[in-house]
Amino acid sequence: MHLWGEGCDYLYSNSVLLKPLAWTEPLAKLRDKITAATGYSFRIVIGNQYRSGQDSIGWHADKESSMGIEPAIASISLGSARKFQLKPIGGKPTDFWLEHGSLLVMLPGCQTTHVHQVPKTTKFVTTRINLTFRPHVGGKF
Repeated sequence: MHLWGEGCDYLYSNSVLLKPLAWTEPLAKLRDKITAATGYSFRIVIGNQYRSGQDSIGWHADKESSMGIEPAIASISLGSARKFQLKPIGGKPTDFWLEHGSLLVMLPGCQTTHVHQVPKTTKFVTTRINLTFRPHVGGKF
């Protein structure tokens, strides 16, 4: 997991403190394109690598206080397609297949009413990189 941003530390899951790297030109251009397409501003991006179908992340909501109240979160998928599931809290999941180059936007309020995951799979998949663009309301977590 890597973090790029504007001088703002990020505390992930109340246990992992990430210090940001400087924005690279390609990431800054991608951020600006996503902002233009969605109307939402993003100060940080987190990069995660899923090496195989056994790399996953379970049901969760992104509720870190550093993102502010009801943030919009934008996610770009690169590489192998993977299933992404989103469900209302206590409800049934909806499956989305995130293909290479796809943009998924979770709108303000989604992190309060829904949870999401990338489940494990026994299907053969190659590496997937996920870039998650997020707001950040302060200089620290």
